[in-house]
Amino acid sequence: MLKSIPKKKIVLLFGDILIIAAAIYIAPLLRLGTIPDPWCIFDLSNLVPTFVYVLIIYLFDLYDMSMPVDKTNLALRLALAIFVISIINASLFYLFHLRPYSTWILFISTMLTLVFLVLWRLAFVYLVSATAKPLRVLILGAGKAGRELYRLLRTKQQYNVIGFVDDDAAKQHTQVDGLPVLGRSHELMDIISKQNIREIVVSVSGEIRPDVFPKLVEAKFRGVAVYEMPTIYEKVARKIPVLHTSHMWMGYADVYGVTNSAYNLKAKIIFDKLLAVVGLMLASPVMALTAVLIRLESCGPALYRQERVGLDEKPFILFKFRSMCADAECDGAVWAQKGDTRVTRVGRIIRKTRIDELPQLWNVLKGDMSFVGPRPERPEFVEFLKKDVPYYMLRHSVRPGITGWAQVNYPYGASRDDALEKLQYDLYYIKNDSFLLDIHIMLRTLRVMLFGIGAR
Repeated sequence: MLKSIPKKKIVLLFGDILIIAAAIYIAPLLRLGTIPDPWCIFDLSNLVPTFVYVLIIYLFDLYDMSMPVDKTNLALRLALAIFVISIINASLFYLFHLRPYSTWILFISTMLTLVFLVLWRLAFVYLVSATAKPLRVLILGAGKAGRELYRLLRTKQQYNVIGFVDDDAAKQHTQVDGLPVLGRSHELMDIISKQNIREIVVSVSGEIRPDVFPKLVEAKFRGVAVYEMPTIYEKVARKIPVLHTSHMWMGYADVYGVTNSAYNLKAKIIFDKLLAVVGLMLASPVMALTAVLIRLESCGPALYRQERVGLDEKPFILFKFRSMCADAECDGAVWAQKGDTRVTRVGRIIRKTRIDELPQLWNVLKGDMSFVGPRPERPEFVEFLKKDVPYYMLRHSVRPGITGWAQVNYPYGASRDDALEKLQYDLYYIKNDSFLLDIHIMLRTLRVMLFGIGAR
């Protein structure tokens, strides 16, 4: 059975078991100051919680090593898993009267396990990436989609793109973006064999010819992984390449942000409203001071009301602190630019720190917005963008947010190209929405607020 499990996962599993056992052993020592018998680790009362740890970690997909590792996301997933584990283990201890540990010992062992596992996982990922050989990749299609994928993968050390395969006669024995075209699709198996290819990415912009599919099936059954371009691009870049994505791929893809899950239907709404109430109470002194400073610097109201497009394309009124002069849009709606002269001195500060967004807590409380989601756009810009940017209207399938995946990954948008780039992040968020992703975005938003990253 072990032969069917990758060696890296076995090493990771045994490392986890050793760390969990060490935390369980050290906790009584730190609390009581006495050295426990080393053999106590094999008591049933210690083996049971160790088994629970490993089982829950597995159920939380923390042995899945196919995805790129994000340190914050890893720590959050481990923290949530260990929170669940601590509830289960505490219930076992107190319901079944296992080893008479105190609440403090259980708490110490849980905290030690969390810290040790995070450090161990980060060290493991670093060692694996430092010693692993790059994956030899072949791109099927040397058009726009293939070139876009190559430009992404060549920046990642875990990938070694060997070349393109393309049936265009003009491209044979040439180089595209410095990468050779190794042959045509009917030569695919020979190229795989000669170049020791481990992964093929299909990056054909149009329809794939029927005779290519048998080659891909044969490659897959020889142990070569076969993916579509949007799948790999999403995995590596954490955004959806809308210009190179087909309706078929979008149609078959799982979209968690719009599923009727308990989190989307109830938990997220309750969480938003509770957080909005707490946020309004805590931020009220800052908001009052901001309003006074705005009024002292320039004429006009402190609050700015603006129509935006929300869930299911329904308009709503968004509230912000005014950061521009009162007549900033006398000639109509205009995207804010870098170094915009319409922005006041107070406006620059509150934009940089995102204080200007605090009144939107009221929008969250009303149900117009969520804390996390695509930023709501103005109707004037939506009308233009939905005609010019593919899949743009899909961003209205969820509630807009005060912050979002696009906001923590890309600067303020001020053009059609910016809107396209941010849409790619928005669609990734909608497709992969989860409680952990929302927490991850909120934590990164705090960093944006502290350092003023991406403000205009």
